[in-house]
Amino acid sequence: MSLSFSDFIYTQRIRKIPKPTESFAGKTVIVTGGNSGLGKEAVKHFIRLKARKVIIGCRSTSKGKAAKLAIETALKCSPDIIEIWEVDLESPATIIEFIARVNKLSRLDAFINNAGIMELQFKLTNGVERTLAVNVIGTFLLALQIVPKLKETASVYGVTPHLTFLGSALYSVAKYPENPGADIFTYLSDKDNVDIMNQYNLSKQLLTFIIVKLATIVDPLSGGKSSNPHPIIINCLDPCFCKTELASDSLSPALKVAGKVFQFLFARTAEEGSRLVVIAASAGRETHGGYMRAGNLLPYAPFVTSVEGVEKGDYLWELLGRKLEEIQPGVLANVS
Repeated sequence: MSLSFSDFIYTQRIRKIPKPTESFAGKTVIVTGGNSGLGKEAVKHFIRLKARKVIIGCRSTSKGKAAKLAIETALKCSPDIIEIWEVDLESPATIIEFIARVNKLSRLDAFINNAGIMELQFKLTNGVERTLAVNVIGTFLLALQIVPKLKETASVYGVTPHLTFLGSALYSVAKYPENPGADIFTYLSDKDNVDIMNQYNLSKQLLTFIIVKLATIVDPLSGGKSSNPHPIIINCLDPCFCKTELASDSLSPALKVAGKVFQFLFARTAEEGSRLVVIAASAGRETHGGYMRAGNLLPYAPFVTSVEGVEKGDYLWELLGRKLEEIQPGVLANVS
């Protein structure tokens, strides 16, 4: 479905979001970007719900350790539950090291792709506009390599692990370039082709197309059912507009003030948004390949599921695959 102002007001000010109750007892969860904002609050919920181990993946281990101490102090939980692992979505080397550690885990029940940026200044990372480099390329370079451990956990323990992505309702209002040529990433590496205020929204739109495609590759459904006796769930959620510091480093003083006013008027707390993260990470099989907003499974905007949308998803998957193979040859074998 597309985002409307009335829907925005309803989900921000009227809709009640319950605290998640599904038990995570004995389970292992990883939350990227779990040292602040939505991620940090989600970590608290996973611990409250009895997770055995919660791993915070973050760029700064010092900030991660500070978050760990703050959470342990607030919840009075054992210091053995939370671990801090370094991972930077702009650094393929840290992703490789991170995956090596993941592969040593006995199990992985939920992986929350929470890390992301909202960059409001034009910058390149490894030749790609930074927002797309982090929110799309880096995110999937990491996520694809998580799939084997999730599948292994499903098979060994007879559970249904989750690969959950934080999307945004803004995907439905993003402006997709009219003529990006054969490679949208190359096209948007040229500053003259970039509307920087659209880049975050566009990154979430590309993410959405690719998630839909990825779900059909990893575990296709036939008649709404999987032939795989040990499936995993890949889903996406909009956590609503929340009070976080997502774009704070990129904003001018005037925009920071405007942003604070808008947050005051409409934003939910990070804790409320994190409830939706945990709800998605324990949602049923019906959410595989799906989109959740305010705790409900909703249809995608028609442009995602139309014939043209499916073709665009195929194009983006093929393009992304080439990019990822250039960075780390063989990475697509994780989902083949």
